[in-house]
Amino acid sequence: MGTSPIYLVHGFTASSKANWFPWLKDQLQKNGIALIIPDMPNTNDPHLLPWLQMLEEAAKEINENSIFIGHSLGCITALHFILKKNIKIKAAILVSGFMKENPMEIQKEGLSEFMEEAIDVETLKCLIPDRVIMTAVDDDIVPTAATRKMAEQLEARLIELSGGKHFIDRDGFTEFPEVLEVLKELISRGAGFSV
Repeated sequence: MGTSPIYLVHGFTASSKANWFPWLKDQLQKNGIALIIPDMPNTNDPHLLPWLQMLEEAAKEINENSIFIGHSLGCITALHFILKKNIKIKAAILVSGFMKENPMEIQKEGLSEFMEEAIDVETLKCLIPDRVIMTAVDDDIVPTAATRKMAEQLEARLIELSGGKHFIDRDGFTEFPEVLEVLKELISRGAGFSV
């Protein structure tokens, strides 16, 4: 059993070792699926171009079976990258994401670059047939309203959890079974194997 690698783009101040990412990597590995989580440069002062360049180096194998997962700032980064590559993929799962404006209390010049670059929503909808967006109603970093708005703009399926805040390890979030469930569903859809 095997499939295209799944790519996870972490967010502001995070890394491949943060939050629920190592747990998810381990869960997928047990099923013979690679989860690639590039460590983005300068996560405390992120800039769009170096983040896209890092993804370019890490995401070598992209095709119609590829799935991208984004968390927080990683969501809009993944969308920019998919637009830039202009390759149709299988799906995207975007967790606690936002588009067009930075809803976080922290405002840095580099962060604004992610919003200034235009997002072609119509093209994205063609390139990503399956779009799932997840948020928690008590998110204290990216307000739920911002993630709901992103879901509306992308005409994505929205999953709202009753708790979980921003889904980070600081809040005790080191596992994320809900993301794994969505992944299982997406991988098995139209495939000759299941997780």
